[in-house]
This record gives sequence, C-alpha cells and structure tokens, in this order.
Amino acid sequence: MRRIVAFVHSAIGRHLAWLFRVTWHHPRATLAGSLLALCLAIASISGLRFESDIFKLFPTDRGALRLFLDTIEWTGSAGEAYLLLEGNRERLPAEAEALAARLRALRVDGEPALRSVSYRVVEPADLPDFAAFVGRAVTLPHLFLSPDQADEFTNRLDASRMDAALRRATAELAAGGGVGSRDLVAADPLALRELILPRLQAASQALDLDPESPYFLSRDGQLLVMIAEPARPVQDMEFARKLVAGINEARAAVGPGVSVSCAGAHLSAVIDEAVMKRNILACIASSLAVVLGLFFMTYRRVLPTLLIPVIIAFGTVMALGTAGLLLPSVHIISFAFTALIIGLGTDYSIHLYDRYRTERSAGRNTEESLRLAVVDTGHGVFTAATTTAFPFLALVISDVRALSELGLLVGLGVLYSLYATFFFLPPLLIFAERRVPDARHNPLPSLGLARLWRLTQGGSRTIAFISLAAVAGLTLAAFSISFEGDLKNLQPRHSEAFLTQERIERHLSISPRQMVVAVEGSDLSDVMRKGGEVAALAEGYRQRQEVVAITWLGSVMNGAGDQQQVLERLQKRSTVREAGRELGLALERADFDTAMFPEAVSGLGRLSSAGPVPTAEAVALLRGSPLGSMVDRFLVERNGRWHLLLTLHYRGDAFPQERFLAQLEAVAPGARATGPDLISRQLAESVRGSFLEGFAIGGILILFLLVVHFESLAGIAASLLPVVAGVISMLGLMAVTGMKINFMNAMVLVTILGMGSDYGLHVYHRLREGDGSEAGDRYVQAGRAVLLSALTTVAGFGSLAFTDYGAMSSIGWATNFGIGATAFFALVSLPAFLALRRSRNAAGLSTKE
Repeated sequence: MRRIVAFVHSAIGRHLAWLFRVTWHHPRATLAGSLLALCLAIASISGLRFESDIFKLFPTDRGALRLFLDTIEWTGSAGEAYLLLEGNRERLPAEAEALAARLRALRVDGEPALRSVSYRVVEPADLPDFAAFVGRAVTLPHLFLSPDQADEFTNRLDASRMDAALRRATAELAAGGGVGSRDLVAADPLALRELILPRLQAASQALDLDPESPYFLSRDGQLLVMIAEPARPVQDMEFARKLVAGINEARAAVGPGVSVSCAGAHLSAVIDEAVMKRNILACIASSLAVVLGLFFMTYRRVLPTLLIPVIIAFGTVMALGTAGLLLPSVHIISFAFTALIIGLGTDYSIHLYDRYRTERSAGRNTEESLRLAVVDTGHGVFTAATTTAFPFLALVISDVRALSELGLLVGLGVLYSLYATFFFLPPLLIFAERRVPDARHNPLPSLGLARLWRLTQGGSRTIAFISLAAVAGLTLAAFSISFEGDLKNLQPRHSEAFLTQERIERHLSISPRQMVVAVEGSDLSDVMRKGGEVAALAEGYRQRQEVVAITWLGSVMNGAGDQQQVLERLQKRSTVREAGRELGLALERADFDTAMFPEAVSGLGRLSSAGPVPTAEAVALLRGSPLGSMVDRFLVERNGRWHLLLTLHYRGDAFPQERFLAQLEAVAPGARATGPDLISRQLAESVRGSFLEGFAIGGILILFLLVVHFESLAGIAASLLPVVAGVISMLGLMAVTGMKINFMNAMVLVTILGMGSDYGLHVYHRLREGDGSEAGDRYVQAGRAVLLSALTTVAGFGSLAFTDYGAMSSIGWATNFGIGATAFFALVSLPAFLALRRSRNAAGLSTKE
C-alpha cells in the first residue's frame, strides 16, 4: 500500500512539473491545443439535445411512477387543464360558453389544440344521445341503483305516483324546456332518472360541485370550472408552450367582472421551465458578477480577472462536449447544476494566483513564483479538484438520471476547469510580466484573517469547545430532519398554476390526496370481480373515516352480485311485475299517446323477468353514451389486457397506506398502486440508494487521495473535519429552520462532500510547512483563497435562496448553510484544534525532557 501511495504521490508531482514546463516553455502551443479541443467540444454540443420532461429524471420502468405514467397514457386525465372562472353567478355560464368556443377553435401547428372542452354535465349537442341513454338506464335499474334504493324505485311505480309524475312531465313540456327536455320526458316520463343520475354524476367527477347545477359550479356559485383535454401530452414542451400562449389569448377576451385563472400539468410545466431558465441565468450572472468583483477587489489585476470567465466557459463547454459524445440528450435540470462550475472552477484560479502573487510580493522572480504556484500549491489544488470531482463522477453509475447527468457534467466540468487553470493562467501571467516587466506586486490584503489567526491561537480552547458544542447540538437537530415528499412544494410558490391548484384543492376537491389502484388482466369479468374485492377492502377504510371516498367503475354500475340483489328486491313487488301495463294506463289517463313512449313501456314491462346485465354489455352501454369519457377514466383496454382503475381519496396521514398495500396484495395479487405519496417514496428510495452508492465510492476515492497527499492520519483528519462538521451543520440548520431534504437540495450534499475537504486540505497543506509567524502568513494566504472560494460559491448557488421556485430556493439555503459552516470550521475551528495539538505535543516533549 505504501508503495502505491508513494508512486501516485510521485506521479502527481511529476505531472505538475510537466505542466509547469510545458506552459513555461511553450505557452503558445499550449493555448493552441486548448483552443482546438474547445472547437471539437463546440461541434459535439451542436448535436446535443436538451430535455425538460421532469419524469425522465428518474427511473420509470417500475413501481408507482411507472403506473402513473401508464395512467397518463391511458386516460390523459393527469394532463387536463383547468380554467377557473370567478365572478357573478348569472354571468358565469355565458362567459364560459364564449370562452369554450374560443378554446375549441384553438389550433397548434394547424391541428386542434384541445380534444375536448367541457364546463357542464351534459353538452347541448349531446342531449338527444343523453336522453336515449337515460331511457335505457331507467329500464335497467338493477345495473345502476344501489340495493337500498330498490324500494324507492318500486314505490315510484305505484299508480298514484305515476299520475303525479306525468302531471309534472306535462308541466315541463308546457313550460317549453326545449328539445332536450322533450327528449328526456319521452325517454323517462316518470322521472326515474332522479334516482340514477346523482350516482352517475358523483362518480364521474373528481370535484365536489353543486349537484343541482347543470354546470361544473362550486356550491357557493362563485366559481365555475372548465376542464380541457390537451391534444398532446405534457412531455411535448414545444406544444405546451404554444398551448399556454393560445389559452392566455383566449381568456384575455373574457368580459369585465369575470376573472379566469388556470392550472394543470401543461401550464405548470411551461411556468416551471420559464422560472428555471430565469433562475439559471440569474444565478450565472450574479455568480460571475460577484466572482469577478471579489477577485478584482482583492488582487487589483484586470487580465487575471477577465481570465476567470474564460476558464469557466472552457470547463462548461468541454463538459457538455464530452457529454455530447456519451449521451443522446441532457436534461435542463442537470444542466442547471453546471452553474456549480462557476464557484468550483474559480477556486483553482484563486488558489494558484494567490500563491503566485504572494511569492512575487516576497521578492521571488516570475519563474520561481510560477513554479511554486503550479507545483507546490498546485499539488493541493490537484488533490482538492479530484476530491471534488470524484464524488460527482461516482454518481454516473446511478440509475437516477438526475444524479447520473449531474455527476458527469459537474465532475468533468471541475476537472476541465482545473486543467484550464493550469493551461491558461501561466501563459497569461508570463504575458503580463513581459508586457509590464517592472510592475509592482504589493502585499495582498489579509481580509481580517491575520486577526482571526491570532484569535484562533490565543483562544484555541474556547473556540474548540464552542465548535464541539455547536456540532453536538446540530447533530441532535439533524436527527429530526425529514424528507419532503410533496412534489408540489418544489414548484414556484406564487405562480398562477400553483395558486389556482391550491384553490381547486381547497374549495372543490373531494380530498387533497389520492391513491390510484390498477387491477389488470385479460378477462374483463375477472378484472371487475377483483376490482369489487378491492373496493370492498377500501370501503372498510372509508367507514373508519381513514378514506374520504372511493371512485371506480363500480361506483357507477353494479356488479353481478349487486344486480341480483336489486333484482330480487324489485321482482318480488307487484308494482314491478305490472309496471309496463300500469305505465300505459297512466299515460292514457294523462292524455299522452302511448305510442310516443315505446321504450319506457316495453322496458318496464321486461323488468319482471330481467336478469343481470353482462359486464361487457354494461361497459358498452356506458361507453356509447355521452358519459363514455367517464368509463375511459376507470377502464382501459390495451393490447388485449384490461386495466381497471380505482381512486381512493384521503386526507393526510389518516390513511395507513402500508397496511392497505399489504392487504391489497392479499386481496388482488399483482395489483399496482400509485399516487403522489407513493411516487415520492419511490423517488426518495431511488435517490437515497444512488447517494449511498455514490458516497461510498466517492468517499473511498477521497480517502485514498488524501492519504496520497498527506501520508498521515493528522492531515486526513484535518481535511475531513470541516466537511463532516459542515454536513452535520447543514442538516441541523435545515431542521432548525423548518426545511426538509428533497430531491433537489440533496444534491448539495455531494457538493459539500467534495468542496468541504478542499477547504481543510488547503489550510492544513500550508500550515504543516512551518510554525510561528511564518505559519500565520501561510494561514492568511491559504485562508484568503478559501474565504474567496466560499464567497463565490455562496454568491452563485446561494443566491438561489431568494427565488420563488421552491426547489431552487431549497438548493440555495442548503448551499448557504453547508458552505458557510464548512468555511467556518476550516478557517476558525481547524486552526484552533491544530494549536491545541501543538500545545499538547510541546507539553509532551517538555515532560520527557
């Protein structure tokens, strides 16, 4: 092992010496070769495709996410757009009708943008078909009535009740209710639909609306919901952008007094994409501005300051160019994390240039100063860069695309930025020295670090105690941190889609959360039977108030068992056996022409000998009606297999999901389940597993590189102290401030792991070389570079803390907590612990003497 460590240590030294010789003796050839590589990378990027589909960031071949995507494909309901019209109740229907007409006329690329637009239970054009369906449904009460409604149905077939119903029908016809009203009376003169339609209406929608209104109207009458089904899925972002633009144009024409707000996957995706792009650009701009400002204020040199964006651009372009050779596409969220290169890539320029200026200020010539910067400080920079890059590169093996692409882009970007610094900075410094050979190199500002050094040496015990107490307290706090499972909380908080969705959930939703269960098979009857068993299981949870409601095809129509039960209760009553004849007599008494009601008379006449309706026939009846879209949300046939979907509506933690899923497997083996909670859990497990693998591999590589660099346990411990304390502090501060770990800010842990070891490494690398005042000077030089590195990182990713995008904001705060704590422990706690160690060693030596 020692031979391997010595060989690698020596190889790094020889490599750095070679880099110095090449850049010192052949600066122009070095720049030419770098520019050639840059051109090749740009050519590779030109063929790289960027994606914005959020679902492609995670494994989608299994589990709850797979079923969720299947339901999107099968039903399209997850991609529906919701438009909420708010205002005066009398004006809402007219404005909704005008808006619906504009939306139906909307085109994208010459094709209809929306498959359907609905804002009422039954559209006027569908009234004849709806009446025909009602006429058929009332003659099949056993298919649609619940068993406890059987007695009320038979009571309505009493002669006196028939006469009353027909007098009411006569009044409706006299009032001139229109073609739809006449069709309904002809199909159902006894208004038996009043027993059947409420069940159909309640089961056909996921919103809690006014049951008396023909519109999708809230119970207070102040809000009307319009549901539109886009023609293409949300993953087609180009379509989504054009659709949202068209919707905005259509609703802009709504009259005064009525406001229209929108929600839905397409609108959210467009807003999220736009907000993310703005945040990325703002992050890059603010990072560069702060980085360049800090660098120039500290070193007062224009050319080295202007070199920083060149190095960052080179590292980013080379990383993307390499990704273009290895990947068919890159996700925009993965690309967003390349902004880390701004902070990380700048660090190496700061450390090398700071050492160079320090040596020049001390009187050394250009060649010697540059050699010390590249070979000596460069060794620490090389180790720091590789300990940063390898944890990221270790994530490449992850099956979570978000982590894999992030690891590849940032890891390669760090390494390319490192070599860009080695290749570009020395030639620039040589050029600057030759252009102004007698330039003065004044001592660099200490930035208060000289005073801080004296404080850490004089008060080492106090600082060590405070540091340990802080870490202990934050460790306890860190145990209380939880995982953010609600993906909604990662969206832009004040976007229209977010606020509208909140209003829908608050005022109109049956419940804020849902779980979808899929029962699948090739035999429809068997699938429906198993679905009934699952519904019976869920009904037990509903009765215990652990579930609010269950919606599925069985909520609309009865299975064979319930049909038989209803038939038995109906057929034992004489009113049912004589229903057809009694209806004919009642029609004659009311002066109606019996020939106008053939289906009603004959249908009720057959009721006494009717049997259960076969499942396939019942499904066909519903699917062929204006309520056919309801069936498509519950039952889908693909490639010879039936997929029956049951939705369980629940609130918060009242629903014991684990227990239900265990019972579900026993009741319907092979049934699948999905929902926001299950998807979040699956994604959390995927991310957690990938992180553990990446941390394990990255940690081993970091440990090996630290062993190579220091060849002592003290150096390794000094490097790891800030990163361990920084990670603990980050988690503890997040818990104290009410933050949670989520899919986005968890990636900051990788950043802290890589960068945190750099801070301690640079400080210890310089302090181990001398004692006394010389150690103080070395601390100031290394600490200045570490402080600037931390500030540039916080200015970059930390600035995201103030964005409206929940995901990005959480990244910013996690970065501020983690980097700030890591820098504190590297600049304050580490020198204090080293001072205590020297004091203890000195006391040990004096005792021996």
